[in-house]
Amino acid sequence: MAMTVAEHPLVIRPPADLIRKQPGLKRLATDLALRYAHRELVTEDRLRAMGEGLWRALDTSDLFDQARAAAGLGILPIVIESSEPAVLQLPWETLHHPELGFLGRDPAFALSRRPVPPPDRAPVPAPGPLRVLLFTSLPEDLNPEHSRLDVESEQAAVQEALAPWVAEGWVDLHMPNDGRLATLAAEIRSFQPHLVFLSGHGRFLEQPLGDEAAHGVFVFEGLHGESDSVLDTKIAAAFVGSAVQCLVLSACESGKAASDALNSGLARQLSLRGLPHVVGMRESVLDRAGIQLARAFCDALARQERVDVALQAARGAIIRPLEGGVWRDAQDAALAELSLGQWCLPMLLSADPGRPLIDWGFQPQPPTARLASQSLDTVTLPPRFLGRRKELRALEGDLSAGRRRQLLITGPGGQGKTALAGKLAQGLQRAGWTVLAWAARPENSWDDFRFELELALSEDNAQRYTRMEGKCRDEACRAKLLLRLLLTQFGKRMVLLLDNLESLQRPDTLTLDDSADGAAAGAWISEAKQLSQQGQILLLTSRWRLPDWPEGDHWPLEHASYGDFLQQARALQLPVGFYRDRDRLRQAYRVLHGNWRGLEFFAAAVRGMDAQAEQTFLARLAEVEAEVQADMALASVIAHRSEAERALLERLPAYRTPVPVEGIVKLALDLPQPRRLLEGLLAVSLVEQREAPDLLTREYQCSPLVAEWLRRSDAPDPRPDWLKAAAAYQVYLHRHERSTLTQAAAAHEALQLAGEQTAADRWALDWIVGPLNRAGLYATLLSDWLPAICRSQMPAERAEALGQTGKQHLHTGDYE
Repeated sequence: MAMTVAEHPLVIRPPADLIRKQPGLKRLATDLALRYAHRELVTEDRLRAMGEGLWRALDTSDLFDQARAAAGLGILPIVIESSEPAVLQLPWETLHHPELGFLGRDPAFALSRRPVPPPDRAPVPAPGPLRVLLFTSLPEDLNPEHSRLDVESEQAAVQEALAPWVAEGWVDLHMPNDGRLATLAAEIRSFQPHLVFLSGHGRFLEQPLGDEAAHGVFVFEGLHGESDSVLDTKIAAAFVGSAVQCLVLSACESGKAASDALNSGLARQLSLRGLPHVVGMRESVLDRAGIQLARAFCDALARQERVDVALQAARGAIIRPLEGGVWRDAQDAALAELSLGQWCLPMLLSADPGRPLIDWGFQPQPPTARLASQSLDTVTLPPRFLGRRKELRALEGDLSAGRRRQLLITGPGGQGKTALAGKLAQGLQRAGWTVLAWAARPENSWDDFRFELELALSEDNAQRYTRMEGKCRDEACRAKLLLRLLLTQFGKRMVLLLDNLESLQRPDTLTLDDSADGAAAGAWISEAKQLSQQGQILLLTSRWRLPDWPEGDHWPLEHASYGDFLQQARALQLPVGFYRDRDRLRQAYRVLHGNWRGLEFFAAAVRGMDAQAEQTFLARLAEVEAEVQADMALASVIAHRSEAERALLERLPAYRTPVPVEGIVKLALDLPQPRRLLEGLLAVSLVEQREAPDLLTREYQCSPLVAEWLRRSDAPDPRPDWLKAAAAYQVYLHRHERSTLTQAAAAHEALQLAGEQTAADRWALDWIVGPLNRAGLYATLLSDWLPAICRSQMPAERAEALGQTGKQHLHTGDYE
């Protein structure tokens, strides 16, 4: 039930010349914005100084007292109204009353900004459900190390917050798979969302060249994933005539530039164009605060709260972003009381804060219908392609531009190889290509597939084939003849998709076997490769890499991200209780390592289970983990590896994070040709690899599912000398190549696993606490890294000492 809100808001209209008369306000606001941009600690004292300055400049105590008295027990909306952009851009959320404190986070108020007077009459909203569009832009040419906004994490946070409401039927959620402006406009037209989350990067041009006015720029994705900077006025045009009632805008400058002008500028332009509610972030929030903010805002909207009340509740939810269990082990609750300056960042621009998003007087209908699977000939595809956004964009661009003509997608079972290959084939099919698809399964014989292709020949080509086929003595000859005829017939735009090839590969050599289907598939693959320059595209999927397959035409899939995992969970319609208990779904993701087929097993296992049965949940999760490991055929695959390959595999769990190949070699100096051994493990998906843009190389890790299988089998635990070698490499990597917070934490954990506790404690203080404090970043340590330190095997007294040392640094400013 929604809270009671006073009928008449308190409208405060600051003087248009406020900044000219009070220049100190501008200096305070600029200093605050730069502190956020440089990730420096923003204290309550700084926010209070800003807020008190704003309150004194308004001189509105009498008007405020009258409005409070008239509101009674109702929530009093406070509206800051100004047509001056510079005035409206001030951090009004920090407004501080001498007795009541910060008005922007007090639940008795709901603070918003108004750039234009309210409309005389607003249209009546239609009944729900609330349609939500989650749109993110991820251009590939942004610097991954210096870009401050992690839009993928934000996307996962919004999904996590909305998942229970989707499951109950209150919300309908759409997530496009690319970030082009054209896609945003198309989604707004077709889906007609009420609430839009728009996340990405941008910049604010306060003094552009020529006679242009100051404006904001949002960076969308171009056709091939490159940056496409779009003016705020053009973005606003995409919303004209739409049903959008509220836009939540998260845009930050790339690098260490303040984002307050950017967000205020973009939000103001969109609000001036008629969007009823625009929520912006004056700066990019910390991940943990962003998750709590999205969850509280969406939860309040689903309780049918007004947008201004919902955002006020969301600010209140991040007053102490570290609260909620982070300090259980460190026993230092005082640190969890810090606000870190996060709560005042969300702002609302609205001409009418009381305008509802939808008519909530409807009966929600939980989604029940499961979409039917799709197919390409004998290849079965999921009902809807989900996730794999970066892979899809990169590969679609390469195939459409002719940069790739053959592609082998590999990875463990359940990671979406067939879905990705099928999506690529369908995209080419829509572009006018003819797709020939076959899945290597017992029920699909190659003879039947070839017969279907023969029937597809035109009358003239069928006659040619009949005359010449009698001269063929083997399948290679028939493949050459039939493929060339079909390629000519289809205008040299033909795709051959062969799926599930691991069922035809020998587990020891990985070559295709001598069965009729294996020999035929091998002949057709060989011939299709020969025709690649004539318009033939060859798409293959397998768990295992084919011998001698070109490295440049091989795409090993990384495990799915948490955001993609959540999309799959929603599609499988897990019980509502699992979305509300978010820790469980995250635990399932960690245990299953993003395996989508494992998620299907998990959904079947927990259906009908009591949401409170924790032990049952853990037992079933363990069963699913074992089922996934069996589905990956780990026992058989590992048994067919050479003795040296198995020896290297047993050592790899010494690393808990991916490392470059040099780190792998350091563990295997006594083994023959370690790099060749690593390639053998990669070929059968026992080891994962991923790009490391900061090091301009790739890095490798034993899959946690494989590591857990090794732990349960007869494989020995990582020996002390392996753990020490791994720790030494992690320390080297941080000191010489990757001086990041993540790598510092990885080195600390490695030292602990190696039993070098004294060195680990010294490392934590020298390389984590000290540098963070000198950069004003101790808050990031508290929210991201110290929990991992305190939850390790560190004795309680040592954890307490470390926490107290950090606390002293924080409160005294003694960062040296």
